[in-house]
Amino acid sequence: MYDLIIKNGLVITSEYSSYMDIAIKDGKIADIKEKGKLENYESKEIFDASGKHVIPGLVEPHMHIKAPLGGVVDIMDFDTASECAAYGGITSYIDFTSTLPGDSLPDAVEYRKKEMEISTLDYACHCKVVNLVSSELAAQAAIAEVRYKASGSEEDKKKLEEAEKKVNDAVQARLSEIPGIIKEKKIPTFKFFMTYRKANVMIDDTYLLQAMEIARDNGGRCGFHAENNAIAEFNEAKFAEEGKLDWEYFPECKGNICEAEAVNRVISYAEMLKAPIYFFHITTKESVDLIRAAQKRGVDVIAETCSHYLMFTKDKNKGNDGILYLMSPPLRTRKDQDALWEALKDGTLSLVSSDNCTFTRKQKEAPLVNGVHDFRKPISGVSGIEERFTLMRWAVENGKIPENEFVKLLSENPAKVFGLYPKKGALLPGSDADITIYDPEKTSYLKKEDLHYPEELEYSIYEEFSAKGKVEDTIRRGEFLVRDGIYNRNSSKGRFMERTL
Repeated sequence: MYDLIIKNGLVITSEYSSYMDIAIKDGKIADIKEKGKLENYESKEIFDASGKHVIPGLVEPHMHIKAPLGGVVDIMDFDTASECAAYGGITSYIDFTSTLPGDSLPDAVEYRKKEMEISTLDYACHCKVVNLVSSELAAQAAIAEVRYKASGSEEDKKKLEEAEKKVNDAVQARLSEIPGIIKEKKIPTFKFFMTYRKANVMIDDTYLLQAMEIARDNGGRCGFHAENNAIAEFNEAKFAEEGKLDWEYFPECKGNICEAEAVNRVISYAEMLKAPIYFFHITTKESVDLIRAAQKRGVDVIAETCSHYLMFTKDKNKGNDGILYLMSPPLRTRKDQDALWEALKDGTLSLVSSDNCTFTRKQKEAPLVNGVHDFRKPISGVSGIEERFTLMRWAVENGKIPENEFVKLLSENPAKVFGLYPKKGALLPGSDADITIYDPEKTSYLKKEDLHYPEELEYSIYEEFSAKGKVEDTIRRGEFLVRDGIYNRNSSKGRFMERTL
């Protein structure tokens, strides 16, 4: 006897759209047949999906929850994130460890997994690797170098050598942990920052190359926040001198070259090392062109963009509300946006993520002095974990992508890229029964009152968007997280998803 049969729905995958019935047992898809072919099978429950579309549960591969960014922590935890995600048709998601400079990578993984245990969605994390040296060790080495240069004494030379050895030992200790993260922790994906030097997050390129090589040799893939730090810092100082610090100048400060140079550099490293790489939040035409050319040369490079870059251009940074649209990388031009859509169509970009970072207006405005606009001060980031479904339905409705591609970009490809397929992202016998059901005739709105973020979030940047297609049922491993539009607060907890690429 089956636990649940979903019948009469139009099943949509990346490959077909057909009326199918789905049988579920013990949290797995037990069978899937043409409509009516499961009529004689017994089941504890029959769910009639007539008039509905049935797709694999969405996978969110890039989000930030309860993450200390620039000393500010967003308003979400994994309980509230689960609710928003489930309303957005998501059944599994991947966050990041909150690694600090010099932290043990396994310790950061275990700490993050503990935080994620309250999730009702199935969950995983990428291992974030920041500066491999603690601030204390780095300061000791810097002081020792200054003293030796000033005195030239043998004693100070010895102290400098000792300080440098401690730094090198710390670096090698962190790098040596990467194989265990991949093979024992079952976390094969990493994130490295090529910017934020002043926040002690940026990793030195020498260490970056070593990390890429180690990950390559152990079945991992390195991912990158690709922005050139030198360009960003140079322009920031220049713009400050010229008094160009209003929100609208931020995209110019981190212009297209800022991203494209970093993308080109990493592609060069990957080509040299024959190492697989991934780019988070690609925004520019130049980057798309570089990635497309590299893929044609045989470089193993996968890349994403985010829903906000597909919906907005940098004009949104003008005016008082421009602060709400600050994000890194920044918004771009219509030309860049068109290039992103084209790259999704031809497969240069493989998926669309939310890069969810949920901050209140009060949090964003808190660092300002007397309310004076200064793009250097607010925390960057926007929400999107609940909105991504509707935004991409808008894309289908407006002819940007076909419906089958919608499923591919939001479910199948994220699962494949990050080592979850076919357990996730598929409607196949043996796959987890992760299923999203939506009514294609009902309109989904994105005003503040339509969303399910904590009450202190005072706004929605997406309120101008709506689309046909409203999530009514979200099923995770055969259990309804959302049923008839109501979130199930008594559902069981999610499970950590071990991944292998």
